[in-house]
Amino acid sequence: MKIPHPVVGLRFGLLLVLLLTFGALLETTACGGGAASNTGGGGGGGGGGGQNAPPCIFNTPSSGGSTTSVGATAQISQKYFGMHLNSTNAPWPFFNFGAQRLWAAGVSWPQINTSANIYDWSLFDQWMSEAQPHGVDILYTLARTPSWASSQPNDSTCSSGPGECDPPTDLNPDGSGSDATWIAWVSAAALHSAGNKSAGLPGISYYEIWNEWNSNVYWNPQYGTTAQLVRMEQDARCVVEGAPSGKSCTANGSVFPQGTALDSSAKIVSPSPVGAAAGGMLGEVALSLTTYFSTSVGGSAGGTFSDEIGFHGYVGTGTKGNNGGGSPLPCPVAENVNTVISDMSQTLNSFPGSSSTGGSMKPMFDTEAGWSEAPIEGFTDPDRQAAFLPRYLLLQASSNISRVYWFAWDSKTDSSLYNDTTGQTTPAATAYQQVNTWLVGATVSKACSASGTVWTCGFTRSGGYAALAVWDAGQDCTTSSCPTTTFTVPTGGYTEYLDIAGDPPTTLNGASTVQIGAKPILLETGAIP
Repeated sequence: MKIPHPVVGLRFGLLLVLLLTFGALLETTACGGGAASNTGGGGGGGGGGGQNAPPCIFNTPSSGGSTTSVGATAQISQKYFGMHLNSTNAPWPFFNFGAQRLWAAGVSWPQINTSANIYDWSLFDQWMSEAQPHGVDILYTLARTPSWASSQPNDSTCSSGPGECDPPTDLNPDGSGSDATWIAWVSAAALHSAGNKSAGLPGISYYEIWNEWNSNVYWNPQYGTTAQLVRMEQDARCVVEGAPSGKSCTANGSVFPQGTALDSSAKIVSPSPVGAAAGGMLGEVALSLTTYFSTSVGGSAGGTFSDEIGFHGYVGTGTKGNNGGGSPLPCPVAENVNTVISDMSQTLNSFPGSSSTGGSMKPMFDTEAGWSEAPIEGFTDPDRQAAFLPRYLLLQASSNISRVYWFAWDSKTDSSLYNDTTGQTTPAATAYQQVNTWLVGATVSKACSASGTVWTCGFTRSGGYAALAVWDAGQDCTTSSCPTTTFTVPTGGYTEYLDIAGDPPTTLNGASTVQIGAKPILLETGAIP
């Protein structure tokens, strides 16, 4: 059904949402919970195929290291925990999270804006209906140019469809041009979001400009330029919020037929580059952000019109070109995310577009995160996955990353926490719930750091509560073997510890040592208040 938005017919829209939701429930029941995904498009670092690679090879990471110190004193909110849900046919996750990114969920630009001035918001509104009772906010990625609007409609190199990794027809390589197609699209999304909000439904809290623009299959550098993305950021900001203080929405000659500040409660996330998962290197994120933040259009550099800085913090070792064949690959190392963040932070400090008014760094959102493509990497052992996930989240919380959006709850071949064929969740899903319990409401009191291969991260809460997360990155953990080493409990009044399996607390009973391995434990001075 084609639904042109404004706010007209909201009562009808609400009825439609209820009917769609009821229909989805019937379909899920009929298919036994294993219905095919309705996504219609791949993810970012995720979404591959090919045969499974042989099991990856564990290599002991380098000794020592630390996260950036800026995370200390930061209190962690439920919004830190973000998630991708790819299909409305899968059940809602059993664990807590506070933010959802709509990507590879069947609601990208060409799937909604099917032709000029025609918009089908039915599945989008079904997602809003599912999100509402769970209190999550929505990050929506505006990317993927529809073939009918693409400057290269026959480009078959794009990941999701012909021409979808290319700029619109009315945007020149230097960022000039009317940009009317993009402005019309963002205006439609903003009007729809604002209409949902006024009707008491969830809307969009964050608009992300583009997905993995430094990967050729999402932004083809033969036809698309960084200047075009900078212009798109500027026009999207004007549509959604209006211009930043001291800036103009008309500096590039842009015209906004529907007006500006159409969804003023929302914010803009800069286009997110990716590193390792695209076959590049960990430092690729920083290099791409250097390019973006040093590119100016209409007198304003990239990032100037954004509120948050987006990036993808994958540390996987596989690539789509590998296709799962050949020799075993090294296993992904959770601690390598420190390199991504450190390089990125050092890079951004030199660019004015990366700072908010007052000089502080804009919040950083890891809008797509995980180990990447598990089958292609040979990273399919459930205990290895369960050991990776909490470490990856602990380290980014300690580095003051504001949000981490895991890809995905139900992605089939990637960092999936739920198998939509068997209907079973993974040990990593349980680990996600446990680390959520450990962190939400806690304050980072000691940035994560390593002595040798043993990592510790400190946290506090009200009432004198203190906790220390600890693990040994030098140990591997598989379903057949999870070796441990002896760790001396530091002074601090620790009386018990929690594990990532969700077991009841283990009382220390005065013991001065505990056994630690690849899976973190949380030493506590008492129960979480």
